Amino acid sequence: MSMFMGSFPGQEVSQEKIDIAEIQFNAMNSTFNNILKTCLEKCISRDGYGEGDLAKGEMCCIDRCVAKIHYSNRVIGGFVQTKGFGPETYLRHYNKFQDTGESQKK
Repeated sequence: MSMFMGSFPGQEVSQEKIDIAEIQFNAMNSTFNNILKTCLEKCISRDGYGEGDLAKGEMCCIDRCVAKIHYSNRVIGGFVQTKGFGPETYLRHYNKFQDTGESQKK
């Protein structure tokens, strides 16, 4: 049986859940694309870009670049959470999704 065609009984697919998943996907996609663009511009020279494989220096640079961005994202996220910033405070449309999710649990 397909994973998408009822293999999880009791789970309903609603438009609100789809909308939330789409927002989360777009956010992750945007983050990934920003990391990719930033690290590629920083670590791979345009002059010698003719090989199919990355040089060892390029691989190390990309690893460090991704690690730094990921770490800074976690630090900033933690700081923002300690200051009380949250989607329920600053994103008006989030309340609609939260209210819908709580009403479906009851």
